Amino acid sequence: MMDITPEILKFAGGEEFSNSLEFDLGNTRHKALSREEAIVNIIRNGNVIHIGCSDHIPLIREKIKNNRWLHKLITENSNSCLGIDNDKESIDFLINELGYKNVKQGDIITDEIPEISSKQWDYAVFGEVIEHLGDPVNFLSTFRTKYGKNVDRFLISVPTIYNRFNLKEMLRYREVVNSDHRFWFTPYTLIKVAASAGLRPEKIEFVNTVKLSFIELVIRKIRKFAGLPVSYPFYFFKTIIVTGSFS
Repeated sequence: MMDITPEILKFAGGEEFSNSLEFDLGNTRHKALSREEAIVNIIRNGNVIHIGCSDHIPLIREKIKNNRWLHKLITENSNSCLGIDNDKESIDFLINELGYKNVKQGDIITDEIPEISSKQWDYAVFGEVIEHLGDPVNFLSTFRTKYGKNVDRFLISVPTIYNRFNLKEMLRYREVVNSDHRFWFTPYTLIKVAASAGLRPEKIEFVNTVKLSFIELVIRKIRKFAGLPVSYPFYFFKTIIVTGSFS
């Protein structure tokens, strides 16, 4: 996990400008964690608002079977959790078919959600949400204005274009992308979006390794068998997590 320096925050917050800002991502090697593992490690035993808590209905059971559905993992590892999603069909499915009671259908932008404003929360988790939105700055800013006093910290995870897989596809003159995504993020542009929304980003974590080569997989297995840590440079990862505070 990397700290976000005050110097970078000056540019992200608009206090300073550069047409060729160099954001040094360093040569640190990062532990090979999945997005789900990293998020659970951060929010464990906290009180959590989970924004965009659902998923495409056909994928939910499969992810639960593979222990990869994020709302289930947050629910099991937090002190309390409330999931919010504007997809009524999927929320009805979670309540009526899967028995989840800690979810609510609602739109963060247009609806007042008293369950958030009536208590204090440790984290608001925006897991793979803002890349789907037309105006992520307004979305995050609206959440901060309406609920920032009730939530101490935020966690945002998004796909990053800075990884080996994307570079390989670029060299083949093509882009492989979720067709519902509106943005590709880099570490700096994610920091910029958060800062522009009035949030205070503090740390970056790189998670979800790209597909490894056969030799890399063998080396990883040997190191795990020997009890040695498995770590990689940032460009081996396809997801970034930024955490920070609402003030």
